[in-house]
Amino acid sequence: MAERSWKVSLLSRLIISFVIIIAPIYGLGIFMYNSGLEILRNELSNSMISQVSYYLDNLETEIRRIQKLQYELLNDNDINRMATISETLTNIEIRDAVLRIRNRLFAIKNSSKYIKSTAVLIPGAQKEITDSGVSEFSSEKFGEMKAIARNADASIVYAGNSMYLIVPYPYSYTTEQDPIFLIVSELSPEEFEMTLKAMKSKPDEGAAFYNFQSMNLIDADVGVYLHEEIRRRIFSGIPAETAERAEIISISGTNYLVAYKISGYFRSVLYKYIPENTVFEPLNDFKGWFAVFTVLSLTVVVVYSTYLHKFIHKPLSRLASSFAEVKRGNLDIHIEHDVDDEFRFIYRNFNSIVSDLKALIEQTYTQKLLVEKANMKQLQSQINPHFLYNSFFILNTMARTGDYENLERFTEQLGKYFQFVTRSGADEVTLQKEVEHARIYTEIQALRFSNRVKVCFEELPREFSNIMVPRLILQPLIENAFEHGLSTVKRDGILNVSFRKCGDELHIIVENNGENIPDGKIELLKQKLADENTVRDEEVTALQNINLRLKLKFGRKYGLTVDKIQTGWFRITIAVPYREY
Repeated sequence: MAERSWKVSLLSRLIISFVIIIAPIYGLGIFMYNSGLEILRNELSNSMISQVSYYLDNLETEIRRIQKLQYELLNDNDINRMATISETLTNIEIRDAVLRIRNRLFAIKNSSKYIKSTAVLIPGAQKEITDSGVSEFSSEKFGEMKAIARNADASIVYAGNSMYLIVPYPYSYTTEQDPIFLIVSELSPEEFEMTLKAMKSKPDEGAAFYNFQSMNLIDADVGVYLHEEIRRRIFSGIPAETAERAEIISISGTNYLVAYKISGYFRSVLYKYIPENTVFEPLNDFKGWFAVFTVLSLTVVVVYSTYLHKFIHKPLSRLASSFAEVKRGNLDIHIEHDVDDEFRFIYRNFNSIVSDLKALIEQTYTQKLLVEKANMKQLQSQINPHFLYNSFFILNTMARTGDYENLERFTEQLGKYFQFVTRSGADEVTLQKEVEHARIYTEIQALRFSNRVKVCFEELPREFSNIMVPRLILQPLIENAFEHGLSTVKRDGILNVSFRKCGDELHIIVENNGENIPDGKIELLKQKLADENTVRDEEVTALQNINLRLKLKFGRKYGLTVDKIQTGWFRITIAVPYREY
């Protein structure tokens, strides 16, 4: 099971990110729906206010027109003569005057659908002239109309369920003086109800006309309880006389949209209401679509989560498990991805990295093995009886001949040589130290072969001094030159060690004229140097050892090359990079 150090998985983060992305879209949908609802509510409220205002303004205009006709009738000569000098008029004059007055009253009645009847009450003539004829004068009725008109503070006055427009003459009179006559127009509540019904566009809508003073209510077939609740909710404190407004009122669990306008002229209010669910009934379809949108959003989240789990979470989990396997040391793991996407690229690179890691570990192990073999060969050379015998023979000769100057130098070189080859240090050294060790060995051997071999060892250019190279790569080549070539020459032997810059490479060249190697053997040696499958062979030669360690260190491009310069001359070249240092 893969080790997990994270607290929140990538899958959770991706799902949360997706929800964060989709939430504003969902919120925008809610906002747009609510905004549309609010816009519709405002538009409907404004429409209802406009309708109520229109009907109330028309009603005021109509009543003002009727009152204007009444006021014009105050100056009628026939009415004034009947009220003041009726006793001086003949029966014919009275008859003609009554007939003319009745015609005028009839014209006023027919001028408006709201007028039920029109009459003139003349106490001086003891007559009540109506639009349809003449009735007996009633002092009781006159007193009632007079009292109503005196106490009224609005255009329309109420007596029980009746509505009147009353104009006394004279218009300003005191309580001690009775008016000379009264012009009384009785209004029709039924026509008011018809007007209110005309304001309704749906059966469950309602409208009413309510007077503050008389608390008289004219409604359009609506329950009294509902009107009482509406008045109690919105008219407990009466606002400005011309106020118009729309608001939502909740009654018995039902919300109503109520629009009203107050008339100071009538001292009344005209209002209309409609249940809110009726208003927004067309939006029920949108609620259904909104539910579909919600379900669709949740479905998208689920589908997206499933997709993430299948195509992202599972491949990532497999990759994490594979890393855990590598951590436990399983470098033979290989993972595949069927879909041609980024994970296939990642899997392939993972496989490549694991393969490279495995190869690198094997190379490191191989290099360590080769170094151990090189050190073993070097230790073996330390106790080589020929090397020791020759070294002691040279020391003996110098001491016997009194060559103390060279003796001191030789012993110092011999000590440095054994110090380098016997110490257990790093597998790599700077090229400068490697060259110094090879130079010391060369000088020791040069003393041994001083009469037969001439040595030319160039100085290492300073720019290459700090290149890190595998330990013991140059001295074994010089040793090989002395043992297999120069040891057999009688005279004029030459050993050259030089350094050449070739492009981005440094070439260390070791050449001598003591080995007359056949071309076939040269080719065989080249093949062995090119063969990398003999790494763990116990019979690996010194040249193969050095060549493989150089390739492991710097790459296949670098290492040893051997070639024959001319007859009797043999050259070995070490190639290492220098640009990286």
